[in-house]
Parts: sequence; C-alpha cells; structure tokens
Amino acid sequence: MSGYVARVRHEGAPGGDIGLDPLVRSAAQRWSDADPLLPEPVSFAPDSYPLLTVSDEDKRTVAAGSMHYTWYQPGEVGRIWGVPDQHWLTPVVGGPDPGRALDSLLTSWRDQLEDLPTGTGSESAALVSWPARDVCGIIPLQRHGLQPYTVLAARPRRRGVPPSIPPHDVTIRLADSGDLAQVVALLMEEHRYEQNFGGVFLQPDTAEQTRKVAARALSRSRSWIWLAERRGRAVGLIWVSPPERSRWAKALVRARPIAHIGYGVVAADERGNGIGTALVGQAHQALDSYGVSASVLNYAAMNPLSGPFWHRMGYRPMWTTWEVRPALALR
Repeated sequence: MSGYVARVRHEGAPGGDIGLDPLVRSAAQRWSDADPLLPEPVSFAPDSYPLLTVSDEDKRTVAAGSMHYTWYQPGEVGRIWGVPDQHWLTPVVGGPDPGRALDSLLTSWRDQLEDLPTGTGSESAALVSWPARDVCGIIPLQRHGLQPYTVLAARPRRRGVPPSIPPHDVTIRLADSGDLAQVVALLMEEHRYEQNFGGVFLQPDTAEQTRKVAARALSRSRSWIWLAERRGRAVGLIWVSPPERSRWAKALVRARPIAHIGYGVVAADERGNGIGTALVGQAHQALDSYGVSASVLNYAAMNPLSGPFWHRMGYRPMWTTWEVRPALALR
C-alpha cells in the first residue's frame, strides 16, 4: 500500500471535520450507483473514537473507520447470536481506488487490535458490515481473513411470490399467549439448526430467555406472529416486527417505513410442503396493507436453506457481515 498513510485519531470532533466530507460524498455516490436501496453514508459522531483514517499520496482522506467493542455477559440474550467479545469496524471508504483504501484501513485496524489489553482471546471476533453490491470490498476483506457470516436481505413492497394457499389440512392464524409453549418449541428447533453455521450459541438459559421474549411478543394485542398448524400441531411460524419496533433498520435501508422479520421457521419434517411460502405470503399481505415500504431479515450466509428460500420470496442481499474468529486472526 505504498503512498497510503494510516493514522489514529483519539480526540476531536470527526463529525465537524470538514476533511471527511469529500470522503462521505464519494462513498455516497458509489453506494447509490451500486444499490438504490442503500441509505446515504453519514459522517462519524463526535464520540466515534478512536477513529482510523487513511490518506492518499495527496493527503486526501480516502477511508475512515470507527472501532466499537461489544461484550455480552453470561445470561444476556445477545450471547445466543455471537461470541461474547465482538470488535466491530464501521468503515466509510471512498476515493478513486476504494479497494486499496479499504485494504489499508483493515491493516490499520489489525494493528490496533494487537495493542488492546483484553477482549481478543479465543471467544472474540472481528466484524465488518459491508454493502453486498459494493463488490470492490470483497477481495480486501478476504485478503484479511474475513469470511461472510450473515446477510441482511431486503424486500421492497409487493415484490416476490403472490400469496399462496397452505396445504388443505394446515391453518394459519395469529398466535396469542396460549401458544407460548408451541412457539418456544419451534424457536428452539430453529436455534439448534442454526448452531451448525456458527451463528447461534446455545446457553443453559437459552430456552428460558426465548420464552421470556416470546411471552412479551405474544402478550401484545396483535402479536405479529403467525402460526401454522396441522391438525392442532404447530408446524411453522413467522415472527414480524412492525415499523414501530424496527426503527434500528433505518440506518441500513433507504425505504420508509421498514419492518423486520425475526424468524421464519418450519418444522424439519414439514419442509417442502408449501407451509413456509404460505406463512410468508400471509405476513407480506399484512405488511403491504400496513403500508410498509420494505421488509428486512437476516440469515446465515452458509445456511443452505435460508438463502435460496428467502430469495424466492423476493428478498435480496443488501449487507453482508464479515467475520473472523478470534479477532487476532485478522490478517
């Protein structure tokens, strides 16, 4: 990376640093060209420190990234979906050679991780979320040892398969508090399957944590959880968070309002019978009538079932989270 200079800023107000404005505009143009559903990148908040920056031969900032550390204690729900110690880099990359700029930024990040006193042991990970269609970042991410981990996919309103009818002996209805045991059983089946892809880590209290979260959702006047039943047995569900509970997604998608699908589950012995398609159709019909402009969801990049299914349902990748474990395996 001869000619590129990386440095670390530990104080100041990056949001007010006019030197980053051209960088943000450059990244915004590239994102807009790659994917019109992407939001505009924003500059960094005043507390985004330490901030890594990369400058080119003409001293123009061509990349910047804030480092963020998350630690999940035993018993926290977040520990189900990742290693306890998570080191995140939020990059904004621009200039005429964004791949080269990202490569230098990742090298600088690796140097900073080496200097950390804690949190980079065997139960740690280094993670970066990158726009799926911004393909200039793929080779640099791979070169530094990062691998695709999860995908956030989006479906614009009314896109995808039309509503379908479930099998003749299957009914679909909104779940309520009386369905708690069946909902938890299906969610735990999903958790156990997702363990195969390194995205779920079952803990001794996972079932109880799942029960509490599900009980809270089912207690609402409209749960937004649809349950598929075959002769009284729960065989699948889809769990939606409407826009008022999906505000976090505004930073990831340009469309408004946004809903999030947290779970789509069909019992293993019932897959391939059209139950999942019927559940999704029911949810999409409700979301479209609710005026939702886009719905989003996450799936494990290595899951051989989720990706193909959700793509058929009208979803396409928007963001890919890249990861390496442990954090110091970053090259």
